[in-house]
Amino acid sequence: SGTASGTASGGGSGGGVMYDDKKTRAVFCLRVVTILTLVAAAVATATLAYVYVSRDEESNFSTQYKDSVVKVAYAFQKGLDVKTSSASTFSAVYTSRYGPQDTWPNVTMPNFSEQAAGQLDLCEGRALSFNPIITNETKAGWESFANASKDILGGNPDKIQHVENGIFGKNPPAEGSRYPEVDVPVWQIAPIETNQRAVMFNLHSEKDRMRALDDVIQYKVPALTAILQLVQDTDLRPSSILFYPVFDRFATADDPDSHDVVGTISIVFSWDVVLASVLPAYIKGMICVIETTNGEVFTWSITGDTATLLGVGDLHDPKYNDQRYTVEADLEGTAGRLGDVDFLITYKLTMYPSDEMRSQYITNRPAVYTTVIVLIFVCTAAIFLLYDYLVEHRQNKVMNAAARSTKIVEQMFPATFRERMFQDARKEEEMRRAEEQQIRKANRDHRGSVKDRLTHLSEYVNPTHRMKQFLVPKSKDQFDFNVPEAIATGGSASEPIADLFPETSIMFCDIVGFTAWCAEHEPNHVFHLLETLYWEFDELAKLYNVFKLGTIGDCYIAATGMPDPQEDHAMILAEFSEECRRKMRDAMISLENQPGMEGSVNLSMRFGIHSGPITAGVLRGQKSRFELFGDTINVASRMESTGYPNKIQVSEETAILLREEGYDEWLVPRKGLVRAKGKGELKTYWLNVTLIGDGDYPEVQNQGGDEEDDDDGHVVNDTYYYNREDSALSSSSTCRESNAEGNAGDDDAGNETKKRTATEGTTPQDSLSSSDIEMGNP
Repeated sequence: SGTASGTASGGGSGGGVMYDDKKTRAVFCLRVVTILTLVAAAVATATLAYVYVSRDEESNFSTQYKDSVVKVAYAFQKGLDVKTSSASTFSAVYTSRYGPQDTWPNVTMPNFSEQAAGQLDLCEGRALSFNPIITNETKAGWESFANASKDILGGNPDKIQHVENGIFGKNPPAEGSRYPEVDVPVWQIAPIETNQRAVMFNLHSEKDRMRALDDVIQYKVPALTAILQLVQDTDLRPSSILFYPVFDRFATADDPDSHDVVGTISIVFSWDVVLASVLPAYIKGMICVIETTNGEVFTWSITGDTATLLGVGDLHDPKYNDQRYTVEADLEGTAGRLGDVDFLITYKLTMYPSDEMRSQYITNRPAVYTTVIVLIFVCTAAIFLLYDYLVEHRQNKVMNAAARSTKIVEQMFPATFRERMFQDARKEEEMRRAEEQQIRKANRDHRGSVKDRLTHLSEYVNPTHRMKQFLVPKSKDQFDFNVPEAIATGGSASEPIADLFPETSIMFCDIVGFTAWCAEHEPNHVFHLLETLYWEFDELAKLYNVFKLGTIGDCYIAATGMPDPQEDHAMILAEFSEECRRKMRDAMISLENQPGMEGSVNLSMRFGIHSGPITAGVLRGQKSRFELFGDTINVASRMESTGYPNKIQVSEETAILLREEGYDEWLVPRKGLVRAKGKGELKTYWLNVTLIGDGDYPEVQNQGGDEEDDDDGHVVNDTYYYNREDSALSSSSTCRESNAEGNAGDDDAGNETKKRTATEGTTPQDSLSSSDIEMGNP
């Protein structure tokens, strides 16, 4: 029987540790889900924080604004109420003092300025005056009375000398009065010092004052003028005058309309004073729009205790229209008592917020909080990604190391045998766990002893240690992974891993002339040639699903029908051999032009194929390898060694299989019989495989014919004799020894071989051992 050992790589049969794509995708999906979860959490948290803080600020702003609205509305009405009360008090003083005397309109109150000063301070007015109503019948008498009483008015006598000139007014006077025959001159006024020239001025001669006075006379109620620009004010300062009626007597409950209006009390005030000193200092930018039924519209901005006129018209920001609040002025319930009446001027105050006011409450806090939260999540995600990267980087290093180890294992053992080895390893691990539990149970009170034994057993958890123990037992009797004997004796994990493959084809191919070429070239050039050529063969092996057993020096060994059965194994290996023959030619031509590779184009290969049963398995021990045993190995080797350069020689067994598969045209019988060492005379065939695209490759004809000498044999009556002695190369050998024992098939050994006579009694080389793999001996 013969043996062959080598690597377990080949197209479709190399297997290997395949990482679960589903688990890889699951890890990737989990990573994506984690990142998306962090992003979603960051977005959700940041959004909630932004919304919550924004709503809180909006709520605070809305609360403060509404509170400010209430304060301003209250101050607006309160200011008018105070002014109305002050005017009502003065009116009552006149009626009380002069009503019983019935001297209207010829009345003058002593110490008027002193009494008016307190009321002006209370109502924050600019001037307070008493204005009698003068008709055509009473005008002359009243003017005489006024001239005689002017000294009582106070002030500078020189500046009130015009009293003697009588009542004066605007020229021409305003038209459209409901009481054209009436004059309403200013008589007593405070402060007199700044208003002396107003004495005797007919208020009824000016249009805006006339309308309010007509309302007072007609409806007997207080009335406001339209907005005025007083002559004292150089800048625009909207002001108004409140007229309050002075009655000739007090009304009774039985007859509330039994009194007549004989004069008015007027209070002059400015609207900025009404709106000022209302809000706290931290409120800024409250917009107030005052509008009259006469059509005047003015806008103020209130900041703390200051009301600043923005201008004429409604100047609020329209985007705050939905936040406006409106309040209408009411003088002693006039609007309620009279309802809708003509002429009466009413005031309306509308309030709005502004950007300035909003900015006091709506800040960038939501954005800051959101940014901080996002940064926290970004940092968290960055830490996670960094951790994930470091873990993945570490795992990749481990995986790369494992992949390299796996690749080595794949090259050493076919997939089916690897799986059985792993199954045995799993069984042994289960056995060790059972033993560990038994040790713990039996030695609970001997912690030191248990610790030592567990430390020993823990070595088996390491996969590298397990594989080492599996492949390299410590002794010939210890094929049980060094597990305690109690477990090992009952287990089957130590049984050899081997199988019989009854239908296989084996190919040997060897480079002719390699030893001489090797001796003339640098080592790196030698290996460059081998790697280039056998890389091409490996790619073809993957393509044809051929199992590469390995290489022994420059000899390439491949098989079909194992480790996975193949019905057409002979045909597959025949086509593979033909492709390899052509690849050899192309590769040598391409290498010839490379530096240091001269002469490679002169190299060629012999191919030999034989079919038959093979025993294969894992031979454990030092440098454990996957081994093939059987006579099929020997015959395949003889097919190569007795062949011709650049030709494929197949045995009768392989030819029979090819004929059965319908490829008889591929076979060309070799003339005569081939006598191979240890095998006797054999009938062989040359193989001319027809492949797709053969038009590019001319058929290789018989080089020299069967009668020509070969490097490895000679002709005796058309019978080829071949002699190959067992030989082992020492570790100092380079490439191949140029002797007949080391390589009878190389060119430099051919002459010696031709001189030798082959005998049947010569001991055949019936195995290709592990030392051949290591030393490069075919």
